[in-house]
Amino acid sequence: MGNSTTLKILAAITAVIVLVLCFVVFSFGFVAIMPEVEVTIANDGASPVLFMCQLTDKSDSLYTLKSNVTYIFHFTQIAFPMRWCFLYINPNTHGFFWAYTVRSRCTKCFWSVTKHVSLYRGDKGRWERQKLFMPPDFSISDYRLDKKQVSST
Repeated sequence: MGNSTTLKILAAITAVIVLVLCFVVFSFGFVAIMPEVEVTIANDGASPVLFMCQLTDKSDSLYTLKSNVTYIFHFTQIAFPMRWCFLYINPNTHGFFWAYTVRSRCTKCFWSVTKHVSLYRGDKGRWERQKLFMPPDFSISDYRLDKKQVSST
């Protein structure tokens, strides 16, 4: 077999793979392959909390989430995405939590913030309290703004 024949075989195999992928994408829809994830954070507590969430419009500083208000963000699940949020509930309760990981097993993730953070596990039909964590090199002063600069939602 010559180089010309090998190239023709490789081109034919590539064309078949592209056709199969196009069929799958158009038959089942792009959404079926890479689903849209919705993350909702609800302040169910009596006091406002400060928050920020990675790769959203609320990732550059701390924002106020008033009592009985929700913040919702969406993203397309490509590969194994992870999204974190930071909460400042009070001086004793603040830190990061994983707002979405593949292990969350949700495409509509609902978080309730009271004195603690809880994720509703639809696959188990119950709320699960999550621990907040703090990276050793994190400094809240890098993100705190004076009261005039903190935005409301």
